[in-house]
Amino acid sequence: MHTPAGSQPCRSAGVEGSLTTLARMLALTFTEFVNDTPHAVIAIPLILIGAVILNAVLRWLIRRVGVRMIASADRLGDFVPDQIRSGSSNRLQARTETVTALARSLASIIVVILAAALVLAELGASLPAILASAGVIGVALGFGAQNLVRDMLAGFFIVVEDRYGVGDIIDAGAPVAGVVERVTLRSTRVRDVNGTVWHIANGEVVSVGNKSQSWSRAVVDVVVTPAADIERAVAVLGEVGEALRSDPAWTNRITGAVEVLGVILIDPTGVTLRALCETEPAAQFEVEREFRLRVLQAFDNDGIPLAQSLLGAAAGRPGPGSA
Repeated sequence: MHTPAGSQPCRSAGVEGSLTTLARMLALTFTEFVNDTPHAVIAIPLILIGAVILNAVLRWLIRRVGVRMIASADRLGDFVPDQIRSGSSNRLQARTETVTALARSLASIIVVILAAALVLAELGASLPAILASAGVIGVALGFGAQNLVRDMLAGFFIVVEDRYGVGDIIDAGAPVAGVVERVTLRSTRVRDVNGTVWHIANGEVVSVGNKSQSWSRAVVDVVVTPAADIERAVAVLGEVGEALRSDPAWTNRITGAVEVLGVILIDPTGVTLRALCETEPAAQFEVEREFRLRVLQAFDNDGIPLAQSLLGAAAGRPGPGSA
């Protein structure tokens, strides 16, 4: 069948007209839907979706900057040698996870509170009244739980500044001294040499000594009688130290040369000699024990007499009126 030449443009114009009419109808329908639907029905889902997206973005950003924040804290604090920092990746990861977990939780709480306030405002509540009530509640909780807030802030800075961690040997003041078994944002758990477990609120830790961070030092004091050959005793201390450092069983634990300081004290108990050396973290105690044992054997072989205590000397001295 032959189609008239003018029918094709007419058909195209008809299709365009139909599409235009359909678009106008859809626009009118959407406008009517928006106008007829309560504002809260549309706003509340949008607020919830926005809160979910914002929370996800904030948590992602916090996780990304966590490692950089911890590394910056190390650089701003005491100098940490590269070889030590590279060897403590597990500790760095633990600190990062602790700090970022707290920051992510706080971010989520803030987003939830803001989203809840906006939703309540859409349902007819007064937004200024909601914020004022939240402020009053926050102040009341902060005042009532100020010790808890103090402990958590102190714990946060303990982790960020790496004052101590699990496995460190610390001295938090008598009688709390021992190995750290657990560190949380609120408290620290320490086990002393007798096996007693101490729980310390982080806000109560005013000053703490870490005996095993980065490196340690073994200090050995030996007290000899004033009649002993002091120069020979000092030489024997040096020989024992070098032999200990050369021993394959101990060479990995002793990281520096053994230094004999010589005479550091003279008192009625005798003459005190001191030797010291740097060791691996927390290895100073076993190095000191081995050093003392070898010094005792060496002094006995050389005939260098160790001093007796005043109590022991008094016990062996005959009293008045003795036969």
